[in-house]
Amino acid sequence: MNDRAEKPIGWGAGPRTRAAKLKRRYPTIEDLRKRAKKRVPSFGFDYVEGGAGETEPCVARNRAALDAVEIVPRYGVENLPVSIEVELFGRRYAMPLGIAPMGLPGLMWPGGEYAFADAAQKARAPFTLGSSAGAPVERMAERCPDAIWYQLYRVPRDDLRINFDMVKRAVACGVNVLVLTLDVPARTKRPRELRNDLVIPYRPNVRTIRELLMRPAWLMALRKGGQPSFANYPRYVGDNPSHAAVATFVKREVGGAFSWEEVKRFRDAWPRALVVKGILHPEDAERAVSLGVDGVQVSNHGGRQLEGAPASIDVLPAIARAVGDRATVLFDGGIRSGMDVIRAIALGAKAALTGRPFMYGLGALGLEGPQFVMEFFEEEIRAALRQCGVRTLAELPTLARRHPGAWEFPAAAAARRAVAAE
Repeated sequence: MNDRAEKPIGWGAGPRTRAAKLKRRYPTIEDLRKRAKKRVPSFGFDYVEGGAGETEPCVARNRAALDAVEIVPRYGVENLPVSIEVELFGRRYAMPLGIAPMGLPGLMWPGGEYAFADAAQKARAPFTLGSSAGAPVERMAERCPDAIWYQLYRVPRDDLRINFDMVKRAVACGVNVLVLTLDVPARTKRPRELRNDLVIPYRPNVRTIRELLMRPAWLMALRKGGQPSFANYPRYVGDNPSHAAVATFVKREVGGAFSWEEVKRFRDAWPRALVVKGILHPEDAERAVSLGVDGVQVSNHGGRQLEGAPASIDVLPAIARAVGDRATVLFDGGIRSGMDVIRAIALGAKAALTGRPFMYGLGALGLEGPQFVMEFFEEEIRAALRQCGVRTLAELPTLARRHPGAWEFPAAAAARRAVAAE
């Protein structure tokens, strides 16, 4: 019998399996990031890595704020198996982490959307397909029917006619959750994208052509997967439009934040769970819930929109206190480890989403990277839960913790005091 073939692939596999070797070589997300930087053209890597502002302070703020959160573990707990399953919007998932919406994963590695879908379906974890991704929602829903969520950006043309047609498409193909992005009211300056002259379809100059020739694996993936494109928009541009025509349409037509009145219209049109993404203030969370929204995603867009925004984790507790008993609170912003997921849940989130780690896995390992990252997080979340001395996610908020950067919103605090005094 071939021992190598019989041993399971996974974190518990023996030392001769490929998965075990990868685990030793890339024990952290930072290791994947470093490898991705060497394998991916700079225009693709910088698109993922970059944030708003000259020094990208909000990206760094997310990380520093998460690192500052301390949790006091409890010991002497009976050594029983831990459970990291979570129920979100009536569906059971294997762990409290999913893939956040991202535009054009194909810039990091051509065909990336399909790898995300496959990894999410296999892991039973949410995958939020961005409307600006390079794969149509119908194909992604076929690929990961148990995992698919769908994110929309605002397209104001004809009183949101295109957006509502996208909603109909999502209903028809079985999307589980619709996510409306609120935190992109204007186009922001991202210096890395400007320096790389990033446009879609990408038009490489002499410098990038030289760089591409030094990235043969990426070029081979490009031949197979094709140029990144905005795959959900061609039908709104014309008959058989070119990639350039679709990109021009997206640049011209897509933009602005959904108003509260528009959120209400989507609530009326969408029959399943509705989430608003980009919430950083408890009063905005309250407003969303009053309109019938099922979930709020606490997010500063990964530090890519407003360089002066607070770290997502620092506003999470106030938002969870405001609406956590009436809506599902989700978190994203700087997640790099299982401990980060545990921190978010301890501070009031039901689950977390992250984008860059899956992009780094994609760049480092190609199409097998997202599955590797899923397994990485599953193992780390289990280990962190056990190390904290609890067996279920529901016990995490009972642990003592210190959160030096936590925001206190005076109006929300006054309202809580008034309710407590009654």
